[in-house]
Amino acid sequence: MRHIIMIAILVFTAAGLAACVSTGGNGNKLPKLQEVSTASLPAEASTTAEGESPLSRAVLNAVNTFRAGKGVAALAPDGHLQRAAAVQAADMALRDFFGHYNPDGQGPRERVLAVNPDFTGSVAENIQMVDGQSYAAMSDAALARTMAEKWAQSPMHRKNMQSPDLTRSGVGIARDGNRIIAVQVFSGP
Repeated sequence: MRHIIMIAILVFTAAGLAACVSTGGNGNKLPKLQEVSTASLPAEASTTAEGESPLSRAVLNAVNTFRAGKGVAALAPDGHLQRAAAVQAADMALRDFFGHYNPDGQGPRERVLAVNPDFTGSVAENIQMVDGQSYAAMSDAALARTMAEKWAQSPMHRKNMQSPDLTRSGVGIARDGNRIIAVQVFSGP
């Protein structure tokens, strides 16, 4: 009898969970998943994105200095990754959000594929925003070191910075008054 009761409980539990999964848990049907574009980047951000800059080069140099201290080879600069990073930085400034995914649902991989449809490999991303006159007044080298130090204090950002599996990188910068947004996109085989 105990065995039959356990089976009945399991069946009803499974049926209840199946209903939650198929209806979103509130009786409504689940929304269709949004198709995320890998064919294009956000238009306005794409036209206003800054190309390689002294600060973007300084950030890459600061991260490579960090890697050297860990015995890891330097990241090679990559124009496709730089473009994907620059558009994300510009998009965050223009649409006033901060995250790895833009409001359209594009993440780092989708942005890299929009720039280079033939891309294969792994993708990682570090983002950072600093705000204030003291940051805006720093030299590019000092600001880049500060950004690299802040990333190094975060376990996930540090993992990206020192991973020997990530071998190429591009850095994008957006400035909005005293607010500076940095995006570093990494790739590996």
